[in-house]
Amino acid sequence: MAAGRAVALDVRPAEEYAAGHIPGALSIPVDELADRIGELPEHTEVVVYCRGAYCALAYDAVRLLTARGRRAIRLDDGMLEWRLADLPVDAGGAAA
Repeated sequence: MAAGRAVALDVRPAEEYAAGHIPGALSIPVDELADRIGELPEHTEVVVYCRGAYCALAYDAVRLLTARGRRAIRLDDGMLEWRLADLPVDAGGAAA
């Protein structure tokens, strides 16, 4: 991500993003993604995550993004596993 080759995309509702998200992640709730896809960099891989490893939101987002010609993958884990691993979390602020 730091090199600009990938962007993290949080597809949870905006309230959940504001409560804590992966540092640098963009917030586009999955139900808004079809209308807001243009906010994502065109030639950058999108790494999608949501609540946890089995959260359907990330699967839905990856399907939508790839159907629209974007390179997208799902993060194996979600925010729950990220927090349990004691990795950095940003909280507060408005969703992007």
